[in-house]
Amino acid sequence: MTLSFGVMLGFLQRAIAEIKDPRLASNATRYSIKDTVLGAFSVFFMQCESFLEHQRQMHSRHGLDNAQSLFGLRQIPTTPQIRNILDKLAAKELFRVFIWVYQSLQRDGDLKPYQCLGGHLLVTLDGTQYFSSQTIHCECCSSRTHKNGTVTYFHSAILPVIVAPGQPQVISLAPEFITPQDGSQKLSFGSGSSQTMDQ
Repeated sequence: MTLSFGVMLGFLQRAIAEIKDPRLASNATRYSIKDTVLGAFSVFFMQCESFLEHQRQMHSRHGLDNAQSLFGLRQIPTTPQIRNILDKLAAKELFRVFIWVYQSLQRDGDLKPYQCLGGHLLVTLDGTQYFSSQTIHCECCSSRTHKNGTVTYFHSAILPVIVAPGQPQVISLAPEFITPQDGSQKLSFGSGSSQTMDQ
């Protein structure tokens, strides 16, 4: 593929620049939306939960850090600060990155090796649960009632990915969040739990 890390990071930075800051002007806004989102992204990209703390220490000792040179952060927020700011942002604000990546791959001919069955693209779907709590919940949560009467609230999503035989890489598309719909009902499962199912 001809799509480099720098190009994809540019797509992410472009999407971040279009996000409206939900914080009031009177609030403390020491950390920008850009630094916050890129800080969260860097942790997942490096697959190291202590990455940002290590970068803060590196910057303190040397005046430079990889978070700055690799991801373009100007200030490194802490994990609680990232969480507090990101909780106010809608994830769909970043979904355009998936579209731009797809369009770039299509334009450069990088999707041709993925075409099969008469020029079609195969898309696999996988579900994942990314939040679970018995105390914290919102109107978008699904729920599961256990035999002992306790309720677990959770968020889950469908993750579509373009795949092809013989291709070691996959191409991620925008996820689809699963939320309870009007008219849904509780269905019991063999495990003794129940889950909100869309009709």
